[in-house]
Amino acid sequence: MGGLRTVTVVVALGTLGMAARSPESARRSMAGIVSRIQKADYEGDRKALVRLAAELAPYTTNDTLASRARYWRGFALWRRALNGFNEKDADPKELERDLVGAISEFTDAAKDPQMAADAKSAAAACSWNVMYINRDDAELRQEYLKQGVRLIDEAKKAGPDNPRVLWVVGGGEWYVPVERGGGQAKAIQTYERGLELARKQKGSASDPLLPAWGEAELHMNLAWSHLGRTTPDFASAESNARAALALVPNWHYVRDILLPQIVESKVKGTSTLAMAASVNPAKSASATDFDFLEGKWDVVYNNSQPGIPPNIPGSWVGRKETDGRVLYDEFRLFGPNRETVFLCATFRLFDHVHQKWDMRYVGLTNPGAGEGERRGANWAELTAWREGSTMRVDQHNGDYLLRITYYDIAKDHFRWKADVSQDGGKTWNAEQIRIEAKRAN
Repeated sequence: MGGLRTVTVVVALGTLGMAARSPESARRSMAGIVSRIQKADYEGDRKALVRLAAELAPYTTNDTLASRARYWRGFALWRRALNGFNEKDADPKELERDLVGAISEFTDAAKDPQMAADAKSAAAACSWNVMYINRDDAELRQEYLKQGVRLIDEAKKAGPDNPRVLWVVGGGEWYVPVERGGGQAKAIQTYERGLELARKQKGSASDPLLPAWGEAELHMNLAWSHLGRTTPDFASAESNARAALALVPNWHYVRDILLPQIVESKVKGTSTLAMAASVNPAKSASATDFDFLEGKWDVVYNNSQPGIPPNIPGSWVGRKETDGRVLYDEFRLFGPNRETVFLCATFRLFDHVHQKWDMRYVGLTNPGAGEGERRGANWAELTAWREGSTMRVDQHNGDYLLRITYYDIAKDHFRWKADVSQDGGKTWNAEQIRIEAKRAN
């Protein structure tokens, strides 16, 4: 009980101190804390962020400053979690506690119409972060996905020209399929619009306690996006990263993580796979990632390669074998008489020791003039990880590479698409192959 009394006394003394200050003095004091929160965020100082969030507690009882205090307390907890995602030993449960706490603070801040757009967009981003942490819990994943969508829609209505809202919107669009109004190009377009607005609005804020960040963050996301897009644009990635550092020279993530990845990728001529994991710890995997594949599926296959007819019918059957450790699946395409014209199989084994998927693909039957050409054993290695609500797979067979995405995953359907490279990753044909799968009756 002694610890609880100590916290109570500290907060009470802080509240008394607030009462003794003039309104202008209180604003100046709070502005100093806000400035230190932003500095700690850029420097990746997670200990300072939780301490500074606590220092704002007395201001939450001030009617004039309460909504601002709630926003910046939420901001400190949010950024503490985001910086934690870049640390290998961060505790996911601790990150989740920070994010849920941030959502609570942003929810209170959003009651002030002047803070609604910023607070709701930040709460949406936190909701999607919590969704990612709970990616193996279908119910929680869906709950936080819907919450984030609702909040970002409300934020867009409250502040359609708010650069910070657009920063969050673009992050969501990146993972939404093109046919649903998202995609990489759409996300980059949103970031560029946000950047233009941030520059126009720069210096216009009369209240130092209102959020004004965004220009550097939009440069950062543009750098990340140009590096991570299907065909990387290394020059744009580097120029945006350096523009972010020109605005915030002490930004730990951009200076020490993102820019070195861009420079390394530029030298190698291909984007580093570590980039996605450092921003969104997207290379996490679990033993249940491919459970949705079990059963029998009817598929429609499309490949934009010249000479391949559209809408080829087929089947996909997945089952667990070897005491449930191996997920074995067969994929077939049919000819006009329902004969098998293409057949392949994949063996998916989750390594619980190293917490990763060990997968092998083998092509067994391909269209050809002779039986010898048609029946081969064309092996490939695969790596897999969960990325938001999608499953990502990289397939390697010499210079023939696939970047695969399973998306729109539900009990009765899922979609599959692949970027294809035939020169070892130097050039890519975006979304060359698409598959629509529906559970068979």
